[in-house]
Amino acid sequence: MENYQASGSKVPPHLLRYLFQELEARGIRPEKILPQGLQDNTSKLLSHNARLSYQQSRLIILKALVLTGDESLGLAVGYRQPITSLGLVSLGVMACASSREALEFGIRYHRLTGSMLEIDVVPEAEHLAVIVRSRFHEPALLSFFVQELFAAMVGVVRFTTGGETAISQIQMMQPQPEKTGLYKQALGPKVSFSCSRNAILFNAQKLEHPQATADRFIRLEVESLLADMMSEEHNRLDFIRTVEEEVRRRLKTTPSVEEVAGVFSMSERSFRRKLAAFQVSFRSILSQIRQSQAIELLLWSRLSTDEIAVELGYSDPRVFRRAFKQWTGQTPSQFKKSTTQL
Repeated sequence: MENYQASGSKVPPHLLRYLFQELEARGIRPEKILPQGLQDNTSKLLSHNARLSYQQSRLIILKALVLTGDESLGLAVGYRQPITSLGLVSLGVMACASSREALEFGIRYHRLTGSMLEIDVVPEAEHLAVIVRSRFHEPALLSFFVQELFAAMVGVVRFTTGGETAISQIQMMQPQPEKTGLYKQALGPKVSFSCSRNAILFNAQKLEHPQATADRFIRLEVESLLADMMSEEHNRLDFIRTVEEEVRRRLKTTPSVEEVAGVFSMSERSFRRKLAAFQVSFRSILSQIRQSQAIELLLWSRLSTDEIAVELGYSDPRVFRRAFKQWTGQTPSQFKKSTTQL
């Protein structure tokens, strides 16, 4: 499984736009969930070319969950999303000939939309099962992303088939919530909880329903553009992921840009220029890796804050605490307490 918890994993904030709408509808200003450094750039964050790291998205969603105390927040966010919410991918979905083709098209390019889940399509008897798996190991985040994806996906199916009869069953790993009204509204009546997997089972025959918006030429044109974007993103991630591996390997001794550039037989100037072409800097890579490692160690290890600081290459624990508060808006102890309450 690929590691999407590092700085190279830049994703468009499609989901966050609808999260902001949901918070505003509840009387909560979006700035309250943004990490320091992003609070004054809300409009820029919503632009079509905005990109966030996995860690930034993760922190924003965790803050929203803590602030609202709503275990069905992901469901509300997914339910808000119209068929057009994924931009170019949505156009391709609408141009497909059948509901099944539309479903497979959307899943093929879901990573370009900022998806943080692994999605597989598996034939099962008369059904087509869409199975969702996690890229991380935090129950609150997994529930949020599954809820959001399923609500958005059901919305697409309602559009492409004219209803939700193509859905045979929705299986969710999360325990049954106290209030199921929104689940029935967003997902329909065929939802089961405490299951062994997160999956939507579709009636394969009913997915052959032709789409009124089908356009073969538009679909081919969109797919060509998306394939180029996937190839470009793959090349970018390959290089940045290798840089991240070298930084992570030397993290305890705080690697220098010259040291890592030497691994690629590049001058510092050429190395920095290549990173800039991929819209990232060495400093941001180091910061994001430290941030990711800090949160992982804080939540899953028994190391003290001072010991975590040493693991991350900080000679002074006070510098680490200041950096952590800049990343999350909380001290390490405050962050651990708030996330364990989810």
